[in-house]
Amino acid sequence: SDKINLDIQRVVGYRQWCNKLWNAIRFAMSKLSDDYAPPEKLSVQTLPFSCKWILSVLNKAIAKTVTSLELYDFSAATTAVYSWWQYQLCDVFIEVIKPFFISGSDCESSKSAARDTLWLCLDNGLRLLHPFMPFVTEELWQRLPERHGDFTRKESIMIADYPSVIE
Repeated sequence: SDKINLDIQRVVGYRQWCNKLWNAIRFAMSKLSDDYAPPEKLSVQTLPFSCKWILSVLNKAIAKTVTSLELYDFSAATTAVYSWWQYQLCDVFIEVIKPFFISGSDCESSKSAARDTLWLCLDNGLRLLHPFMPFVTEELWQRLPERHGDFTRKESIMIADYPSVIE
């Protein structure tokens, strides 16, 4: 047969999702100022609940994705990554932290924690997504701020370490 069973609405939906991903990075870049330096280590005990929650969910997404890839279950791996980006990071976490960045907000420690957590999520999230969307993730990862004096950061996301579960 010369017909391919392809639902064009599915293609449109994933195009819209790529746009959402791009906008999440744009939002982050607007909140990570030019002089922002990503943290060497994040002290989880001092983070607001929303930051602890997203890091916990990210850890679960990493575990599910890595396990699924090891089992060659491509569908489960892509679903885990997509669900984390779409439903946890974009739909919940970014919306929850927006009030921290409103001018006149008096909670500088929450703003700083949200900024550091957002950077960590984007760095790990893009590396997690990279095998499935290599060109988009490479472009977005190159835009993320680097740690000052970090000589271990790779030149490309393609050769960067894949995220691993944090105990």
